[in-house]
Amino acid sequence: MPAALAAGTVQLRIEAFGLPARSYDVVLAPSGATTFDVAISLGFEEQVTVGSRAAGAEAEQAVPVDIITQAQIASSGYAETAQVLQALAPSFNFPRPTITDGTDTVRPATLRGLGPDQVLVLINGKRRHQSALVHLNGSVGRGSTGVDLNAIPIAAIERIEVLRDGAAAQYGSDAIAGVINIVLK
Repeated sequence: MPAALAAGTVQLRIEAFGLPARSYDVVLAPSGATTFDVAISLGFEEQVTVGSRAAGAEAEQAVPVDIITQAQIASSGYAETAQVLQALAPSFNFPRPTITDGTDTVRPATLRGLGPDQVLVLINGKRRHQSALVHLNGSVGRGSTGVDLNAIPIAAIERIEVLRDGAAAQYGSDAIAGVINIVLK
């Protein structure tokens, strides 16, 4: 049988993982029966983790846009535009095929795993033409043409904006995978 507490004021302290520690003063009645209601609240704050290689406020944007600044480009250490995008933009892939065809020089760049001809590339908001090379053999994007991103020198870029969501309703069928807007100095 538990020991009885004497009538008077006692301090009740509640601690549990995930709950903030709280202390309450409880007045015990001389009759021995005291009821005390406690309201608890979670001590956790909501944490949202986004799979991205760059810091940014996703909640402030209606669509997922990654902006790669000139400082990020310079600190990446890469010499090719497509390598910078692969390192800093999620869902961007710039594979290096082994001895295929002209794909060794104009490598196909993909966004969200879709073909290179489904990524719209803009230069200062204007469409960039696709290369004349049709990717054949065993290369990524076989039978499609893409934009030669490495024809744009790193030194000429002010920032790169990557829209990682399909934008075909706005830009047409070449933007099914997303849009890359390269803003020049």
